[in-house]
Amino acid sequence: MVLEDQVAIVTGGGQGIGKAIALRCAREGADVAVLDVNEDTAEATTREIFDVGRRALLKVVDVSEPEAVRTAVDEVAEEFERLDVLVNNAGIEKRAGFLEITPEDWQRQLDVNLSGTFYCTQAAAREMSKRGYGRIVNISSVAGLIGPIDLAAYGTAKAGIVGLTRAAALDLADYGITVNAIAPGPIETELMLGAWTAEALRERPQHGAIARFGTVEEIAHTALFLASQDSGFITGTTLSVDGGAVAAGAYMVEKYRRRKAASAER
Repeated sequence: MVLEDQVAIVTGGGQGIGKAIALRCAREGADVAVLDVNEDTAEATTREIFDVGRRALLKVVDVSEPEAVRTAVDEVAEEFERLDVLVNNAGIEKRAGFLEITPEDWQRQLDVNLSGTFYCTQAAAREMSKRGYGRIVNISSVAGLIGPIDLAAYGTAKAGIVGLTRAAALDLADYGITVNAIAPGPIETELMLGAWTAEALRERPQHGAIARFGTVEEIAHTALFLASQDSGFITGTTLSVDGGAVAAGAYMVEKYRRRKAASAER
C-alpha cells in the first residue's frame, strides 16, 4: 500500500471529492484526519475509514480561521505522532453574474478557497518540516485556468491556488516537501447533481474532448499519486483532470450559447 503507516489530513472530507480522497488514502494504508465544517458528513466519512481498518480523526474546522486550523493540525500531529500528507480540498462556490457579486460573497469565497488553502498548507508544512518530508496536494479547478461564467470569485480563488502552489513548492522544497495541485473539470458530485439543471447535466459533458463527467474516484486516484513517494520529482505543477475541458476551451461553448439566445430574443 503506497501510504502504509502514513498520516494524511483531508480538508472538506465529508463528501464528494474530499470523501473519495480520504477513503482512498485509508485504503492505501494511511491514518486519516478529516477536517470539515459539517460534523455529520465528516463523522460518516470517519466511520468508513474505521471500517477500512485505519485510524480516523474528526476535526470540525472552518479553514478560513487560521488559529482554528493551526490548532487542528497540531492536534492531529500530536494524536498520530506524524504528518505526511495534506490534501486541501475544502471549498465553497456561489454563482453570480459579475455585476451581481456582493463584497461579502467575494470575500467569503477568497477566505475559504484561497486563504484556507494557505493556512492549512502553512500549518501542515511547519509540522512536515520537522521530519524533512511531506506531500501537499491542493484542489484547484479548471475555473482557475480558463475564464468561468458566473464564477468570478470562485475562479479567482482557484487561480490563486495555482499561484500559491508554485510559490509554496519553491519555498518548501528544501524541507523535503512537494506541493502540487489538481484542477478538476466537471466531476459528478452530489453538489453538482443538485445544483445543475437537467439540460446542463445533459449538455455539459459534450463540451470536452471526453464526452462524460469525471468521477470522484478519478480525482482521488490522481491525488493518491501526488501524495505518494512516486511523485517525488514533481512539484509546483497543476494537473488538469478535466476530460479535455481546458484544451477545448469549454466555457466558450456556453458563452456562445448565451449570445445566440440573447440575439434571438432581440
